Amino acid sequence: MQQPDCMHIQNPTEISFGGGFTRGYIAPGFEPVAHAFASAIQAQSALGAACTIIHRGRTVADLQGGWRQKTRQEQWQGDDIALVYSLTKGLTGMAGAVAVSRGLFAYDEPVADIWPEFAAHGKGDVTVGKALSEQAGLAAIDFRLTLDNIADEEAICAAIAAQKPNWTPGEHSGNHAYSLGWIASELICRRDPHGRRLPRFFAEEIARPLGVDVFIGLPDSFERNRIARIKGFGLQDLFLHHTTMPWLLTFKMCLPGTLAFRTLNNPLILAGPGALDREAFWRAGQGAAGGMASARGLAALYQAFVEGGEKLGVTPEVMATLCAGHAYPRKGLRDQVLTADMYYSHGFEKPFAEWEYARTRSAFGSFAVGGSLAFADPEDEVAYAWITNQLGTGKWDDPREKIVRDAFYACLEMNA
Repeated sequence: MQQPDCMHIQNPTEISFGGGFTRGYIAPGFEPVAHAFASAIQAQSALGAACTIIHRGRTVADLQGGWRQKTRQEQWQGDDIALVYSLTKGLTGMAGAVAVSRGLFAYDEPVADIWPEFAAHGKGDVTVGKALSEQAGLAAIDFRLTLDNIADEEAICAAIAAQKPNWTPGEHSGNHAYSLGWIASELICRRDPHGRRLPRFFAEEIARPLGVDVFIGLPDSFERNRIARIKGFGLQDLFLHHTTMPWLLTFKMCLPGTLAFRTLNNPLILAGPGALDREAFWRAGQGAAGGMASARGLAALYQAFVEGGEKLGVTPEVMATLCAGHAYPRKGLRDQVLTADMYYSHGFEKPFAEWEYARTRSAFGSFAVGGSLAFADPEDEVAYAWITNQLGTGKWDDPREKIVRDAFYACLEMNA
């Protein structure tokens, strides 16, 4: 990628690149991170993006670049938010960790003890931890989703409980692209003394105490002019501009009847994920793909976990569980939806041999369609968030994001 043609140091931390299209703050010694971030903006491979990195409690990068929308009339600002798709799963994982820490349920407790209807079709032995680790076989659900009914959690959760699993629970895992959020929401609602579902529980117990612009279900009060609008892709782009998406997944996403098609095209069959960027979906509070967040907010949330979770009441035992990870599925890590190995754990994804997104195995976070990534690494004391409003055609290790992460870790090595 093209490197930025200029970098103006205005004070030890404040920077501006290329006529101001990339802005923000960078700590001394981490200048290569800013160069890497700016390269995607300069090369116009990202319409807009934002990145915040915290190391040992200090923000070492807080960068924004490009534009809020396809018309390129307004620049992305530091506190702007965007639809972050599956980064929402990490937020749901955080809510689960808080719920377990409060004693609402345990990771090793059967879901059916909390939600008896869930036991249908042989799901009675599925534990909370197994369900949140995407091993329950509920990736594709038979309930026909639309933007008109996607907020009807009562009807959707009834359908999930009655659903026959896509595989024998515990044998495999697979991307529960939407269903993970509803499963977590139902568990929380049934045990929370106030009967709160996931969107309200997350807002009141996690986002509000930390004062962050991160939402599962966008409130009416949030200023809509602070939303960076998504530039999506069409299915033809998966073939014409192929990057890190597994080819098998690319084909299966287009073939009706396959598990990938049934999971990833319900709702909005063949419309592409960009079509979800609309008011009805922002408001719905979809707990696996509907989160709205700023990079600053995401990094602050993960920083609370880097610090041990005390600010949110997360217990040391729960933190140790998140760092250690859930047991692998009995038949290995091959994702039955994405057709590649992936390690899901308690609402997050963790590093493993084929995807070492962090330097230590204590890390946990989530990636999203289009290239975004956010995670905590408690052992390395890193909280990281990179988001974009121009969806790439990869699945993970988006090259626009990865060069920033690689530059950051190179700086850590040099500054050690």
